[in-house]
Amino acid sequence: MRNGYEVIVVGGGHAGVEAAWAAANAIARPCSVALVTADASKIGAMSCNPAIGGLAKGQLVREIDALGGLMGLAADATGILFKVLNTSKGAAVHGPRCQSDNQAYAQTVQKLLAARPEIELIEGMVGEIITEASDAQTPPQIRGVVVESGGHRRTLETENLVLTTGTFMRAMMHTGDQQTEGGRIGESSAVGISATLKEMGFELGRLKTGTPPRLDRTTIDWESLPVQLGDADPVPFSELSPGGWRVGQVVCDRFPLLEQIECRQTTTCEDSHEIIRSNLDRAPMFSGQINSSGPRYCPSIEDKVVRFAERTEHGVFLEPESLGTDWVYCNGIATSLPADIQDELIRAMPGCAHAKILQYGYAVEYDMVSPHQIHASGQTRLVEGLFFAGQINGTSGYEEAAAQGLLCGLNASLKAQGKALVTLARDQAYIGVLMDDLVTKVPKEPYRMFTSRAEYRLILRSDNAPDRLTPMAIELGLLDDHDLGRQRKAHFERRSEFLQRGRGLMKSTMIGEKSIWDRVLNADYSVSDLRESLQMQLVGADDGIWRTLHADRRYEPYIVRQHAEIRRHADLERKPLPEWIDYNEFEALRTETRQALTKFRPSTFGQASRLEGLTPADLTLLSVLVKRARQQRKAQNEQDEAAK
Repeated sequence: MRNGYEVIVVGGGHAGVEAAWAAANAIARPCSVALVTADASKIGAMSCNPAIGGLAKGQLVREIDALGGLMGLAADATGILFKVLNTSKGAAVHGPRCQSDNQAYAQTVQKLLAARPEIELIEGMVGEIITEASDAQTPPQIRGVVVESGGHRRTLETENLVLTTGTFMRAMMHTGDQQTEGGRIGESSAVGISATLKEMGFELGRLKTGTPPRLDRTTIDWESLPVQLGDADPVPFSELSPGGWRVGQVVCDRFPLLEQIECRQTTTCEDSHEIIRSNLDRAPMFSGQINSSGPRYCPSIEDKVVRFAERTEHGVFLEPESLGTDWVYCNGIATSLPADIQDELIRAMPGCAHAKILQYGYAVEYDMVSPHQIHASGQTRLVEGLFFAGQINGTSGYEEAAAQGLLCGLNASLKAQGKALVTLARDQAYIGVLMDDLVTKVPKEPYRMFTSRAEYRLILRSDNAPDRLTPMAIELGLLDDHDLGRQRKAHFERRSEFLQRGRGLMKSTMIGEKSIWDRVLNADYSVSDLRESLQMQLVGADDGIWRTLHADRRYEPYIVRQHAEIRRHADLERKPLPEWIDYNEFEALRTETRQALTKFRPSTFGQASRLEGLTPADLTLLSVLVKRARQQRKAQNEQDEAAK
């Protein structure tokens, strides 16, 4: 057994999986990465919603894929209902989503990881993090972890540790007044990590998430409910999946389209709401049993009924979880109400009068680390070589976790190789928006990505993710030494050629007195029209290429403006703030400003500009004070050198 690794990843959820995968891609040496998880059979498990993507989340998955990640591949291989959301609006806010077979998804992720000789899987719980401090002026350095399994303790050595604890740190599950330790049904809580992080000086917080009940499909009056169908032409997440899928017609053997299912829709009703209102004293969120904050944009049904008292119903989507089971996920009614009240609530919904609950909904409270204590690279400020990814940083959702995991795994591997760490800017990727938001804001609730958070969303579309990020993946060596990476690189080169040829054809091909280049600007000229006009000259172009050609031209006047705005702000955005500055010495700044700068320690003036409470006047004064501090430091260093 090995005891030393270039990178160790703790946790087998979506963040941990992408971290291990990215580190393996970048290092590409056998057994260089250890993935430590309590239960290997739960790696890649979809703890809650059996779906990947959605509004803004779909963009994250496409970016993960463009950087060589695995979430898009696993989603495409196991998708049982594909649908692009927001298609009534422009391409910038389209949100690809797929409902996955949750059993097949986890199995696919596990198979992908098992095929990588770089990754060694270790079962056990991390009970201790080992660090070493050289002096009081330098942050301590990660040296390893102690893994406990079956009564045995084993020390694993590393200088680069990625911690992805999900909802398991000091986790407590709530169903009514019943409380059970654990971060997921049937899995225990990770108690030791919280205490260890606290001893290391990290500021911890506590958040809540929840999940709805699961029903037995055979007990639902399925045929009486409205049908919810997916798209007839599924749009895949991964560039390695086929671009011309059709329901009922598999066009690619490598990632065959699974049998596509349909969902049904029901609603809560006034009777349901009265049941909830009459039992709020038994609801942990309202009885005082739970005090932590939950996700505002995915609230529990009891929270919805209280907050939106004027509503007489709330939509509930009944989503089959797998082709191999009768389990149905009730999307829209996350709850921690007692079991008997959940029974009443479900049976009051249309089509569910005789529905049987297979698993009751529950809430989970868990510890997180306030993310102002990390850099935008994912590395912590307090400990060198320690990276946090996923819900430990206060985020919500598989996609947000996976995006952080990929970045942290990449940076841990770069650090292991003595290379500079990578950050993504807000104009480069939704991943950059996510990381920047985390390090400049205090989460009052689990963070969820939205297109409205991205000020440059016209250039951060889901369709152009490979054009934005795959060149970076190639430069960083993420696609060099494994089959999938080489295929991705070849596909990108082919895509780039098609896009270049397509743009030339759009400019040179006339329809009447107008070129296609000009006609695309007409509101009624669709992607289908573009394909029909040029498909004979651009034989072999997949659907994604047509979408990008259309969107790039349609948005071009606005994209030009956004790039001009980015250039105007570039100096401020990238202007660094030295780590050594003591903001408390800048007495000319307002107290509120000094406190915010001291707490968040922004790396650049751009990050500082997004701190709550900082004004343009604060930034102007800060620039003067930093310049003066640099001059004083330089003069002092010169005096010290002269004295020697």
